[in-house]
Amino acid sequence: IKIMNRVFHQRFTLVAKCNIALFSLLAAYLFWNKIALPGTMVLIIVVGIIERTLHSSYTFTSTDQGEMLIIDRGRFSKKRIIRVSDIIQYTEMTTVFGLCSYLLLEYGAQHIISIQPENNDHFMEELKKRQEKDLQK
Repeated sequence: IKIMNRVFHQRFTLVAKCNIALFSLLAAYLFWNKIALPGTMVLIIVVGIIERTLHSSYTFTSTDQGEMLIIDRGRFSKKRIIRVSDIIQYTEMTTVFGLCSYLLLEYGAQHIISIQPENNDHFMEELKKRQEKDLQK
């Protein structure tokens, strides 16, 4: 049975929205007061935050080497490819004030990475399904 690729997009959290709003207001303030160089730097940060938030995705795919999870954090970052069978543990975590949650994946030799798929439950179900399929091979 061939399993199709499954793509999960990153959750657009309240924290990300606040970061974009605050940095945009700071850039507007700096440009308003004719402080162009710091304003430009803050504007570059805003573009980076928006790019990372909107274009991050997590793709499960089947290859000759087994099931893979491709973590793409936008155009300005390198893709990370993790073999699904290498994922040892996944834990649902929340931030200090409970404003947002994320998944902490532990894989390989004590490597960890945090991800924020739109739906944690569906992501974990897909991960379990892919790990079971990889074990059957």
